[in-house]
Amino acid sequence: MKNWQAHVPAASFFMTLLLGACSTTTTQPPPNASTTSNTQGGMAITSEMIGRSRGTMSLPTRATDATYGYSEANPVKIGGGLGQGADRTYQFLNALRGPNGEAVRYDRSGSSFAGEVLLDVFTVTYPGLDQPRTLYFNWYEEGQAMVPVGLTAGN
Repeated sequence: MKNWQAHVPAASFFMTLLLGACSTTTTQPPPNASTTSNTQGGMAITSEMIGRSRGTMSLPTRATDATYGYSEANPVKIGGGLGQGADRTYQFLNALRGPNGEAVRYDRSGSSFAGEVLLDVFTVTYPGLDQPRTLYFNWYEEGQAMVPVGLTAGN
């Protein structure tokens, strides 16, 4: 115990390091930045900003069932699980267009349960659409990805 003084400078150094690592710096977003955000402080990052970098997928088939994708009971079975489910969902959304080829905008609105299946939920809009539409995605089951009724594909 008589050499405890030798450890004080080292302990002081590590406490300074620890406290420095715990401090945060907050920056304000630019005046015209979007208010939709997945972060706190800093520049707002939207789901669409994240998704647009993921590319698109080919959607050659159109659904005939009006509930396909729009219902928790009949979600888009995108597959991929935790490893690729998000990428596949964004690629699907990036391929969609409005009925006359309009650019589709999307935003993740949360998650939902259909029985014991966790679904990813997105709100979709395009110019001229009266009310936003909600699309449901199942990452844990694979099926043929099709264009939901009322939309088209950009490929």
